[in-house]
Amino acid sequence: MMTVRKAHLEDAALLSQMGYSSYTHHFAHLWHEHNELQAFLFQEYSLPALQKELQNKASCWFIAEETAPVGFAKVSWHCPVDENGPTGTLLHKLYLLPGETGKGYGETLLAEIVRMAQCRGETFFWLEVLDANPRAYRFYTRQGLTHIKDTTFSTSTQQSTLHILGKRI
Repeated sequence: MMTVRKAHLEDAALLSQMGYSSYTHHFAHLWHEHNELQAFLFQEYSLPALQKELQNKASCWFIAEETAPVGFAKVSWHCPVDENGPTGTLLHKLYLLPGETGKGYGETLLAEIVRMAQCRGETFFWLEVLDANPRAYRFYTRQGLTHIKDTTFSTSTQQSTLHILGKRI
């Protein structure tokens, strides 16, 4: 049975390894420039970046485990979608390790995060998903999230459309 636990400072190295592994496996092909991918990975998943993140009270990281870790998630509580709202729990990341997709872990992890958000008094849940990731888009819509609007993620050499999805909880 999969369990979900809050990550702590001592989990930084594990999250770093899982972040590099899962992000590279699932998304490296979307990057046009290898150096931009490497800079993004360092910014998001280097040990110093994660040590700093895990001490930041504005967000929480979670580790999903079976007999070993299978994935992780990062959320921020009470974040507005934009200046006009709505405000709710923002799911920044929900990644499964290579070989761990299609086993129900994503649904279980997402449901547990929604449950935690409800326990905190949140009434809305939202996230951004890349247009170039239709599998994730279908996954989230199957979980009851609906399209709110689009935004853009830009690097110096490319632009990507992000779909903002959300649901009342």
